Amino acid sequence: MIILPFAFSLAAGGRAAAEGQAVTLPQAVEQALAGGPDMRISRANLAIARAQYENSASANGVGVTGSASYDRSPFTTGYSATGQAFQFTQNSFQGGLTLSAPLSTSVSLTGTHSLSEITPIQQATSVALTASASVWDGYLGGQALGAARVASYALRGTESAESANQKTIVYNVKQAYYTLLGQQRQISILEQTLAQRDAELEKTRALFDAQSVSRIDLQQAQVNRLQADLDLKKARGVLEVDREQLSNLLGWPADREYQVADVEDLPVPDLDVAAAVKTALASREDFRQIELSLRSGDVSLELKKALASPTVSVNTGVSWTENWTDAANRTTVHAGVSIKAPVIDAGSLGAQIREASLQQEKLRAQQEQLAATIASAVKSAVYSLQDLLARVDLARQSLELAQDQYDLTELEFGTGVSSNLDVLAASVTLTTAKANLAAARSAAQLGVLALQNAMGS
Repeated sequence: MIILPFAFSLAAGGRAAAEGQAVTLPQAVEQALAGGPDMRISRANLAIARAQYENSASANGVGVTGSASYDRSPFTTGYSATGQAFQFTQNSFQGGLTLSAPLSTSVSLTGTHSLSEITPIQQATSVALTASASVWDGYLGGQALGAARVASYALRGTESAESANQKTIVYNVKQAYYTLLGQQRQISILEQTLAQRDAELEKTRALFDAQSVSRIDLQQAQVNRLQADLDLKKARGVLEVDREQLSNLLGWPADREYQVADVEDLPVPDLDVAAAVKTALASREDFRQIELSLRSGDVSLELKKALASPTVSVNTGVSWTENWTDAANRTTVHAGVSIKAPVIDAGSLGAQIREASLQQEKLRAQQEQLAATIASAVKSAVYSLQDLLARVDLARQSLELAQDQYDLTELEFGTGVSSNLDVLAASVTLTTAKANLAAARSAAQLGVLALQNAMGS
């Protein structure tokens, strides 16, 4: 594993840390995930998806329903043996339990007791136990099970989408954090540069007063000092904007003042393109979402085909009735089979099946297209990072060269071979090389983040 050598220590970052104002990367990520508006929306989406799944899954679960009722009819008309009409009060008590289960299974136990307020009092009790189930409705395990599976894939798809959203939030925060950190490091270099330009200007002015250098030397030192001052002011303005962008991601006020703490460099992922693409296809949430959609679509297609299949149901039951007035009773046992099948539907079922099949073909095409897009994005990120790493090496070599040239020029100035103008020019080249190396390292860190994001890390 390659580690970028990045050992800058920031004066500004150190001051902020001493004052307790430095924000660490874990703190920034935690703040974005805890208080950011995007995460609140994400949590709401997940809660809704889970509720929808539970509602669908419950239709294929086991449930028990109880019922009870009482009815009183005070003006019931009856007839005596001689045909004479009379009125009496009829009371009816009823209660029952119903068990529902998969495969449209229903088991019911009901009891009824009737009482007629006449002389003599007449009473009758009946108890019935019935059961029914669909042994085949075109889908193995029942269409309710298929619907629950579709809902399960929908929930997993939502979870995958929100996982991708969370990764995007973390990536954006890290990107903004490292951008701000890189700018802080640049300002540290620019502050050192301005201090060096002040010292060079003071030295050149002393040499000019001693008539050892020309006015051109003094003007060059003043221009160099002004350039360093302008560069620092510009960098501080960029720093302010970078901090506001990070604050927006964290849900903080835009004018909040803080520094970000220095962090170790990100490890560089494996730069083998084939391995990186393979990792991306296994890790990217958008690719996983299409796979889940395809699985859900397969179940939906089977459910559409099931609508054209006959539905076979069986039922059985036993009932017992006791007339307490004349001590008569009756027991009945029954069993039956029912078959339902569509006969004419004007082509509706066929159209639904074709639509579901075409939707699957579309998803497969989108999957192939997304795989190619992911491969291209990963390759681009790998090649870009390889170039950025090479430029870090180039910037390091340039800095070493600039340092050697500056040391040589100072030495030659002491022996009278080089002029003060040569020293000033070499100093500008050296500080520029330092800033270029810092910028190259910062760009490489952002390149690592970009590759991780392309790979779904």
